[in-house]
Amino acid sequence: MVPKNKGLGKGLGSLLGDMQGISGQPLVRDVSAEEAKTAQMIKLRDIEPNRHQPRKTFDEEELNELADSIRTYGIITPLILVKEKNHYMIIAGERRWRAAKLAGLKEVPAVIREYSEQQIAEIALVENIQRSDLNPIEEASAYEKLMNEYGMTQEELAERISKNRSTIANALRLLKLPEDVREMLINGTISAGHAKALLGLEDEVKMSEVAKTITEKGWNVRYTEDFIRKEYGEKRKKKRRAPLGNQIEYDKTEADLSVILKTKVHINRKQENAGKIEISYFTLEDLERILEHIK
Repeated sequence: MVPKNKGLGKGLGSLLGDMQGISGQPLVRDVSAEEAKTAQMIKLRDIEPNRHQPRKTFDEEELNELADSIRTYGIITPLILVKEKNHYMIIAGERRWRAAKLAGLKEVPAVIREYSEQQIAEIALVENIQRSDLNPIEEASAYEKLMNEYGMTQEELAERISKNRSTIANALRLLKLPEDVREMLINGTISAGHAKALLGLEDEVKMSEVAKTITEKGWNVRYTEDFIRKEYGEKRKKKRRAPLGNQIEYDKTEADLSVILKTKVHINRKQENAGKIEISYFTLEDLERILEHIK
């Protein structure tokens, strides 16, 4: 387990200097007063979003509120950018950049830094995680991208972003959901708890069917878990149960008992050498006769 006060590990901790760990503090440190003196005014048309940005949606109402603030007070904290061939790419401050465009600005203050491609991807992911900006699918997709593009294992990724490996593994499982269920999770129609319960079904068609029922009937997570366990749990257990040995002998014994007791007898085998015998009776006289015979 990665300690929560461990910060960002050797990788991010060393490359980002004053950045904080998972503590609710911003990942990319605020531009210092000294560094702010080096800020440049960069034209908005020369700035592009971070191509590694895992966040795909931005709240329009929040952007408009920020734009109103920028019209009144301007941009107080410079954006952090990296210089590329023909443009600058945002490392921190995409919301400010988007709001500045809404506010009608032509240029914004920015500090230029240097990072590698992998560093940029890691910064974008962890900054959003710390600020709780990502929906569960965006977060899982970002984990998958870092692992695939940079050959990172779940353990290595967990170390880099100060998360438990199990957190990474559970997030990645969400990518196994069918597309329509993913959309429900992105839109907030169902919660991550609902999604985790749905993954227990394994069959995508059933996942979609139950997800629709959740939204239609307003089931909470606990009710959803109970429903799936009762409706599909026992069926799955029966389906996976390995056949018990010597079944022919038990069938013969069952037939012999039926003849002796002159009624239907069923041997219900729970384990290889354990189970129960079910003796049927259809009238009170039948029951009395069977009891007398057993005595």
